[in-house]
Amino acid sequence: MVKSDGYFEYQGCIHIHTTESDGTKSIDEVTAIASDVELDFILISDHMTLNSRDAGKELYYKNTLVLIGYEHNDNEDINHYLLFDTKNVLGRNLKASEYVAEGKRQGALGIIAHPDEIRPRHGRYPSYPWLAWDAIGFDAIEIWNQMSEWMENLSSMNWLKMLFSPRKSLDSPTGRILDRWDSLNRQGKIAGLAAIDVHAHPYRFGPFRITIFPYKVQFRSLRTHLLLTEELSREIPIARRQIYEAIRDCRVFVSNFRWGDASGFKFMARRGAQEAIAGGSVDSYKDAIIQVQTPNKAKIRLIGNGERLVEIDASNLEYKPKQNGLYRVEVLKRNKGWIYSNHIRIGI
Repeated sequence: MVKSDGYFEYQGCIHIHTTESDGTKSIDEVTAIASDVELDFILISDHMTLNSRDAGKELYYKNTLVLIGYEHNDNEDINHYLLFDTKNVLGRNLKASEYVAEGKRQGALGIIAHPDEIRPRHGRYPSYPWLAWDAIGFDAIEIWNQMSEWMENLSSMNWLKMLFSPRKSLDSPTGRILDRWDSLNRQGKIAGLAAIDVHAHPYRFGPFRITIFPYKVQFRSLRTHLLLTEELSREIPIARRQIYEAIRDCRVFVSNFRWGDASGFKFMARRGAQEAIAGGSVDSYKDAIIQVQTPNKAKIRLIGNGERLVEIDASNLEYKPKQNGLYRVEVLKRNKGWIYSNHIRIGI
């Protein structure tokens, strides 16, 4: 936990599978690894099961909060959707628009999973895209999914390198998904999250057996940082509410831990006595100032209404907006994504 400007920052990993579905370690093993790498929280989402939650596995493991939902999909095995806080697993025959709506009705947190997959739907590694963009009621989308990006970039030319050095293959969220996310936020708040989608798949290469993206490796890559208005409670129902409310409110930034710990990253807009962080707003661009601070020097991009406004190599940025709209920040190292903020609304 890091305290900054009145907020408490917690970082964790989202979209985790265990042996309850197609992961390769038990929930007890996974939570122990998450604790070893000092994650503040993890969100587990096995396919179509809440057995771990029903068995009382939502708890603190040392200092790591473990919350459990599940991953739903339609009958075509597309439109994968993470649901947290439903009463039970929803009906298998529901259409995507129906399970999104039912999750909303129950007050669950709903996250669209790996929506940016465009590889073919057939073959050894089929895609699992999100196509139901007419669905109403989701709270967040994965703007960066580690396993998804790896699969999208896998080819006959690079597969060996990708197998043995999977973390090095991580680049950035695509322009496609960032444009989609910006567009969604013009209609209302939709959080952008980073997801590891960890399974730790075993792979046999001749006499050798390797694990693609072991849990510990993925826990040290894409992370989601949440800004809470108070310290994370040790009482599970309260802590659960705090985590889910921070996501719904877009008090979020995401990072690739491989390029350094992004703790302490700041993105704020000020106008007189008004102050806003990601998820917040100020009432006009006039006399407003946007401030960005990174833990160390990097390439800072300020995005306004989907357009790149500024790009500098620095650890600080101040900018006076020239119009109302949606503003967010991208930070890169070696031209690869490091930090992505959620939006601040100015005058809208």
